[in-house]
Amino acid sequence: MSIVTLSGLTGGGARRLGPGIARRLGADYVDRLILTDAARHAGATVAALHEREERPPTRGERFTGMLQRILERAAVSGAAGDPYFGPSTMSLLTEEFEELPQPTITRGHEIEDEKYHDALAQVINDLAATGNVVIVGRGSPVILKDQPTALRVGTVADWEDRVARVMEVDRLERDEAERTIVARDQARAYYYKRYFDIDDPDDPKLYHFVLNTSDLGIEYATTIVIEAVQALEAGDIRPVDSDSP
Repeated sequence: MSIVTLSGLTGGGARRLGPGIARRLGADYVDRLILTDAARHAGATVAALHEREERPPTRGERFTGMLQRILERAAVSGAAGDPYFGPSTMSLLTEEFEELPQPTITRGHEIEDEKYHDALAQVINDLAATGNVVIVGRGSPVILKDQPTALRVGTVADWEDRVARVMEVDRLERDEAERTIVARDQARAYYYKRYFDIDDPDDPKLYHFVLNTSDLGIEYATTIVIEAVQALEAGDIRPVDSDSP
C-alpha cells in the first residue's frame, strides 16, 4: 500500500514529480486540477456513462467515480462558503491558495474554519484510505502526519527553475510568473497557519525528507521517492514526529 504526499514551494517540482511517481508505483494521482475536474463532474452519473459506452469501467474511471463520491460527501458535511466567513470546502481543495479569500478573524470565523478543516481532512483521509495514491498539496502532509504508511516529501528548487516552471505551466511572462510565485507562497503560508496553525509549511520536520529538484533533477528525485516508499514499507523509515526537536 503506497501513500505519498508531495508539497513545497511554488514551482518546487511537486506537480512534476507526482505523475511519474504514481506511474512507477501503479498508484492513482491527485492534485488540485484533478480535484477541480472531479468536482465539476461530481453531479454526473458515472454508471450512466459506463452503460452508454457499454464496457466495464477502467481502473482510472473507477478511481474518478470514487473521488467524485468523496467530494460529494465533503460538500454535504462542509460549510457552503460565505463572503464573510470564508471559502467553501470545495474551494479549499480546488483553488490556488492566492485565490482563496482572507476574511477578518472572528469567533464565528473560527467555528467555520473547524468545519472546513474537518471536511478537508475527510477528503484527504478518504483518498489515503484507497491505499495506493500520490497526493500533491492541500495540506496532505499535515493531515496524514499520523498515518504510518504515508511518505511525506517536501520539494524546493532554485528561483530560476521555479520561475521557468510557472511560466511554462501557467503560460505567463517572466515578471507575471515572479509575482505569481510570491503571491502563492504567501497565500500558502497563510493557509497553513489558518487551518493547521503551522507557521512554516516548508519546515523540514513536517516531512520525511525534502528534495531539491534543481540539484537532483526530476527523474532521479522520482527514483529517490520510489526507493523511500519501499524502505517505509519495509520498516526501515520511522514515521515523522513533527513535534520532535
